[in-house]
Amino acid sequence: MTKDVISLTPLMPDPWALLAGLYAGGPGMEVASVAEGAVVQLSGVGGRPLVSVEAPILVQVPGEASRLLGIQPPVDEGPFWWTETRASTAVPEAARLAGSFCGRLNLLLGGVTWPPGAATTEVVETPSDVCAVPVPEGTGMPAVDVLTHRSAVVLTDRPVIALTPWLSDVFRSAVATERSLQIVSPATARLTAPARAVLAQPPNRWVVQDPGCGYYDGLTGAVLSWQDGTFAPVLTDGSAGRAETFTAHMQDDGRRLIVAFRTLRSAAEDLVLGQSLEAAWQILTGTAPVGWGTAEPVNLPWSPRQLTELARDRAPEPTQFVAVGSPDRSWSAAWVSVSWGRFPRLPPCSCTPRSGRFSRRSRSCRSRAWT
Repeated sequence: MTKDVISLTPLMPDPWALLAGLYAGGPGMEVASVAEGAVVQLSGVGGRPLVSVEAPILVQVPGEASRLLGIQPPVDEGPFWWTETRASTAVPEAARLAGSFCGRLNLLLGGVTWPPGAATTEVVETPSDVCAVPVPEGTGMPAVDVLTHRSAVVLTDRPVIALTPWLSDVFRSAVATERSLQIVSPATARLTAPARAVLAQPPNRWVVQDPGCGYYDGLTGAVLSWQDGTFAPVLTDGSAGRAETFTAHMQDDGRRLIVAFRTLRSAAEDLVLGQSLEAAWQILTGTAPVGWGTAEPVNLPWSPRQLTELARDRAPEPTQFVAVGSPDRSWSAAWVSVSWGRFPRLPPCSCTPRSGRFSRRSRSCRSRAWT
């Protein structure tokens, strides 16, 4: 399991601030970058990763800190920087190390930390035998706690499970290696709409720890057990039973509205994606979305033009993105998937390559079959 500590700062963490944070474990710590430089890891003796630091994200969408963390950002309604650290719980000192890293950023840049009270500026000494702590098998998924031939399992105790950049990377890696993504959390946790959309796709699963039955599926209530490298339903007389805790939660008075729809469009030159979503949003909430991004926190102001450009650049691969509403409608969120479909063959386009590379118009013609 990992313990998360997040620093929110009004100023971008520059190299000097990051260096001060990385010295939270003293000069004896080893530092390495993974995921093509997007993650920096602090390691103990022997190279055992203790803390992973994600690249800072500039959040330009109001309400994200309150929606995901329940705290106010360091500036009112303005952009701020979100720096996320993940500490391994296999070493007790790792959580304090993450808190000291974030505390040093806040001291230099004037920010706030989640969870409250986690930030310090102490130098955390790690035991010399830390290399004896086993590392999860497998490569390419540093955030995974258990990796088997069938599943990539992530253990978390966050009260709100969001589709963070690192969790999105785990999801893509699991799909690429034909594994299921399984998130294990306490019963008190809840999912954001994008995280729910990902875990609702078979064979992915949200696994809830329960003192009564052990584990159950957080979306269906089916009682689960660990079987052959994955969490699977416990079958009795050919059917899976439901956990009593899940059944009791179903009787609550809370209600939610889930709307799913699909649009089919030919990718003409003037095609702009996101307009159907914006129209539905206006009807259901009275306003348009305020932000979009490829993960949470959602960090970009709403722009159908920009998300269309991203989808075209990623063609022919599919693109998924998240959209959220204004802070007073923080319950409104969407998970959107843009993919290719099969349409009648179109006549050849008249675009020509330019200096061995296709022009912008040529790329648009290649991506006519959007859905």
